[in-house]
Amino acid sequence: MTATDVTKTPEGDEPRPAGEITWRDGDVPYSPHFGDIYFNPNDGLAETRYVFVEGNNLPNAWQARENFVIGETGFGTGLNFLAAWQCWDADANRSKRLHFVSVEKYPLARDDMIRAHQSWPELSQYSEQLAHIWPHETMLPGVHRFSLADGAISLTLLIGDAIECWSGYDGKIDCWFLDGFAPSRNPDMWHPDLFAALASASNPDGATLATFTAARIARDGLESADFKVSKRKGFGYKRDMITASFSAPEDATGLPDTFEIADDPWFNLPRTQSAKSVAIIGGGLAGAACANALRARGCAITLFEKSDQLANAASGNPIGMLEPYLTVDDAIMGRFYEAGYRFSHRMIKKLSDQGRVDADFCGVIDLATSARKRERLDGLIARLGDKPDLVEALDADQASERFGLPLPHGGVFYPSAGWVNPPSVVRSLADGIDVHLSTTITSINDADQGKYLTDQNGSEYGPFDAVIIAGAFETRLLDQTRWLEDHLNPVRGQISFIPEDVVSDVSEDGAIKCVLSHKGYVTPARDGMLVVGATFGRDDAETDLRPDDHAFNIAQLGKVLPEIAEKLTTDMLDGRASLRTTTADHLPLIGPAPDFGAYLASYSDIDKGKKGARYVDAPYHKDVYICTGFGARGLIGAPLAAEILASEICDMPLPLEKALMHAIHPARFIIRGLKRRQITA
Repeated sequence: MTATDVTKTPEGDEPRPAGEITWRDGDVPYSPHFGDIYFNPNDGLAETRYVFVEGNNLPNAWQARENFVIGETGFGTGLNFLAAWQCWDADANRSKRLHFVSVEKYPLARDDMIRAHQSWPELSQYSEQLAHIWPHETMLPGVHRFSLADGAISLTLLIGDAIECWSGYDGKIDCWFLDGFAPSRNPDMWHPDLFAALASASNPDGATLATFTAARIARDGLESADFKVSKRKGFGYKRDMITASFSAPEDATGLPDTFEIADDPWFNLPRTQSAKSVAIIGGGLAGAACANALRARGCAITLFEKSDQLANAASGNPIGMLEPYLTVDDAIMGRFYEAGYRFSHRMIKKLSDQGRVDADFCGVIDLATSARKRERLDGLIARLGDKPDLVEALDADQASERFGLPLPHGGVFYPSAGWVNPPSVVRSLADGIDVHLSTTITSINDADQGKYLTDQNGSEYGPFDAVIIAGAFETRLLDQTRWLEDHLNPVRGQISFIPEDVVSDVSEDGAIKCVLSHKGYVTPARDGMLVVGATFGRDDAETDLRPDDHAFNIAQLGKVLPEIAEKLTTDMLDGRASLRTTTADHLPLIGPAPDFGAYLASYSDIDKGKKGARYVDAPYHKDVYICTGFGARGLIGAPLAAEILASEICDMPLPLEKALMHAIHPARFIIRGLKRRQITA
C-alpha cells in the first residue's frame, strides 16, 4: 500500500477500527485508523513502478532465473503485486516462475479490492485474475497460498502483524518492497525488529530493497540490520527515497546482533536444486496431490501404487466430509488444519467448477451432542461469531431446518463446507501422470545418477532426482523410514451405506440438505445412498466388513436421527472398511526423511540445554521425503502437504510459517525423544 507522508487525519475524526476503510476521490481507499490513503491518487501505478520495480532493478534482477521471490510488508490493494506481475509478464527474459510473498494485517474485502482496481484499467487483465482467486470469506490470520498464471506465479499472503509474520517465516527473498502506511502514521511497523526479520528472511546469496520513504526511522533501522542503504531521487514531489542491499556474512560469527541464528538446526531444511524427475510411492490422496503439485512446477512424475487401482485405501471412500477444523484457541494443530482446509477447499472447488470432481458445497452442521462439545462450540462462536461466512451458531430448530430433518440439538453451521468424492479427486490430480499399479516398492537406493527404486519382483526404476514416500502404514517398511514403526498407528474405519429411500420415508422434503457431523457423520445422498460413519478401531489393521461395526454406526446415528436408525438392520447395509494412519500428536509427517542414526549421533546431548547454534544442520537421507499420518483428515491435510513438499523440493517459498513447519517435521519425534531421554544414541 504505497502511502504518502502528507495525508492528514481530518480534524474531529474519532478513532476507527483498524481494518475499516472509507473512499476518497472516487475509488481511492482511505484508512481512518491510520489517517492515510492506500496509494497516490494522482498516479499510484507510476509511483509503484518507479519506487519498487525500478528501485529493485527489475526486470534485470530476475532474468535467466528459475525462481525469483519478491517480499513485501503491506499488500493493501495489491497494486505493487499487479505492477510487478505486469512487468514480469512483459519481459521475454523473465524468470521461469515469480513468487510474491506479502504481509497484510487487514486484508481488503473482495468487493473493496475490485473497486480499488478500477483506478488502473491498464492492469485489468491481471487484476481480474487476482479478484477471481481472492477469497469471498474472511481471511483468518496465517499463511494463504494462491496460484495464478497457470502456476507460473504464486502469491503467498501472510495475514497478521508484519513484524510477527516476517519473524516467523523463512522466505529466501530476492528483493523487498518495503511498503506500508507512512512511518509518521504507523510507526509501530517501522521498528528495528521488522528490519531484523527482513534480514533473516532474505536470500543469503543477496537481496535488494526499495521503499518510498527516506525517513530516518527507515534508514537507521535498515542499517542496524546490516542493509547497505542508499538514497535515490524520490517520486514526484518527494525529494528522496531509499534503496538498499543485503548479503549474509559467510561466517556466522560475523552476523549482526539482529540476525537470528536458528535455535533448532535439527529442523533446518536441506538446500535443494530444482528437481526435474520425482518418484512418488503411494497412489492415494497424498500421493496424487504431490504428483499434481510437482507437475505444476514442471517436474516429470512417476507414481507407484501397490494396489491394482488408485485410491484403494481410505481415499477410496465414496463420500468424505470437507469440513473446516476451526478451534477455540491458537493451538498448533488447529492452525495447521485451518490452513489445510482453506487450501483444500480452493483446490477442490476449482476442480468441481471444472466438472472434474464430484462434490457438493452444501454446508456442514456440527452438532453439540454433549456438554463438552457445547462448550467448545460456544468458544468457537465467541472467537468467530462475527464472521458468519465462516461459522454460524444454530439452535435446534434452525439446525433442523437447515438439515431437513428434526435434530435434538443445536450447533454450528459451516457454510463453505460440504462433501466430496475422494476417488474423483485422486483421479483428477493424477490425470496424465505416469502410474505403475500393482507395484510394491521395497527399497530406495542411491547411485551417481540419482535415486533408484526396486519393486517386489526385483525390477528397478530410475534415476530420479527425489523420492516422496506417501504411503500409509506400510511407510515403516522402507529402510529410510523404518524408525517410524513406533510412531505410525493404524486406525480401522468402517462406514455404512444407507439406501436413500429410507430417508425419504421420514422426510417431508424427501432429502437431507447438508452434511451432519456429530460423534459420527451422515451425508446427503449420492448415487442413491447416504454414507454414515465411521468407526475408530485403534491398532486394528484389518479391512473386513463387520456387522458389529454396522451396528455401532446405527447406534451412533440413533442418538441424533432415531427415526432413521430404527428402520435399519445390519444385514441390510453395505459399506466399506479402510485404514487411517495416525501419529501420537495427531499431526502428519511432512518433510525430508531424517537419517535416524545420524540424528542420534548429532544430537545425543540435546537434553543438556546447549544452544542450537552449537549443533550441525539436520542430517537427512538425501532427496527422500515423507508425506503420511493424516488420520481421518486427509482431505484437509494432504493437498497442503503436497504444496509444502513441492515447494521444498523445488526450492520455492513455503506455504506455512516456521512454527507449523517444525510441528509437522518428521524429525520432531526423534528430537522429543532425545530431549526427554526416551531414546539414546
